[in-house]
Amino acid sequence: MDDKNGIIPQKINVFKNRNYSLLFWGIFVSNVAHVIFNFAISLFLLRIAEPTYGEENAGLIQAIYLAVSGIVMVLLIPFGGVLADKLNKVRTMYITDYIRGLTIILAGVAMIFDWSTLIKIIILFAMNIILSINSAFFTPSSSSLLRFVVKDEELQPAASLLQGSNNLQAIIGLILGGILYSILDIHWIFILNGGAYILSAISEMFIKYNHHEHTNTDKMTIQMVTSDIKDGLKYLLKEKAIVAILFMALALNFFVNPLFSNAMPYFIQFKFMTETTYVFQNFLSQENWYSIISVAFSVSAIIMSLILSRGKTKDSYSKSMKVSLVSLVMGFSGIAITMILYYADILSINIVLFSLTTLMFAIGLSNIAFNIPISMVMQRRVERNMLGKVSSVSTVLSQALIPISSLIAGLIIAKISISALYAFCLIGMIITTFLFVRSKASNEI
Repeated sequence: MDDKNGIIPQKINVFKNRNYSLLFWGIFVSNVAHVIFNFAISLFLLRIAEPTYGEENAGLIQAIYLAVSGIVMVLLIPFGGVLADKLNKVRTMYITDYIRGLTIILAGVAMIFDWSTLIKIIILFAMNIILSINSAFFTPSSSSLLRFVVKDEELQPAASLLQGSNNLQAIIGLILGGILYSILDIHWIFILNGGAYILSAISEMFIKYNHHEHTNTDKMTIQMVTSDIKDGLKYLLKEKAIVAILFMALALNFFVNPLFSNAMPYFIQFKFMTETTYVFQNFLSQENWYSIISVAFSVSAIIMSLILSRGKTKDSYSKSMKVSLVSLVMGFSGIAITMILYYADILSINIVLFSLTTLMFAIGLSNIAFNIPISMVMQRRVERNMLGKVSSVSTVLSQALIPISSLIAGLIIAKISISALYAFCLIGMIITTFLFVRSKASNEI
């Protein structure tokens, strides 16, 4: 019955569904722990490497760390997607969370001992590989489990809550990361993060769904995975507009990723830490400022998501995508220019802190305005029976160069300068945007 009969339908409370609640909070805790850990690990790796290998080479070591993680994820995510359809999704989730939790705790305990810098770095790299392998299998299983634990009428609010919680997870993780890193020894951060993964795994063990009813019984082979990738590629090549978007995303990620994964931790650890005075220093540490700058992005992303959720579906997204892309790249370019001027001693640290926070807020708005049209184009252009294959191939293609960009960024920092990296990213972003906006394919979106 509905409101046409004079009865207002009751709002669905998906958290009354026990399986959904366990899934939601399991993913929530895992992702918050992931954000906290990523926040701390880059700063910690730079900190321990610098006394032995020097500031520039410390940046190179961090770049290799990021590249290793990215390579493992890109290579294994297609297999993780196939396994998600074949194996028990719940079992995959809690086993990988247990492994991640225990690995981080053991690495944290190892950091207590007075090992040499080289031994500590080797331990961190080994941990990184184990965590990346498990993430490649956890992510497809957790993202595909939702439809099996909720009813049809619960699917939309359940999916919306999961999607909407991503930015909240980032905010909580970044705030906690900044606080914990500034007040605790690193081994306690490791141990607390490992404990969070284990708690998440325990909650996930109680999720119930009929695994055998929804499992793909076809034997998984390397040929199966490569065949799916080939099918997805062949399909994509027929859609010129989507191909244009993917190449643009591939190039843009290549130039944007180093700004945040390489350059930002380097700035915090080796430049900001040397500043004797800065705004609000009486109650905000450098790590707290790092959190604030990052949180500004997530807060604005939530705001823009709420604004666009009221919008109507359009026949064409070409104009709006181009406008949001230009706005997005202007924000990224603003960060690059700000940091170049700072390293040239033209801007003060206080101007930099306020500029970065403001720019990150603007980038968060533009990022959502840019990503939603892309999602709509993918959903409308791709046939339903091809969405899974095309989605996995698109993810791999758009992220494929990130490990290489991290490594190149580290080499630029080590062999030239941090300012050269910002200039490299700035020029690359502008050229990528110009080529996409001027392309004929972008007009077909």
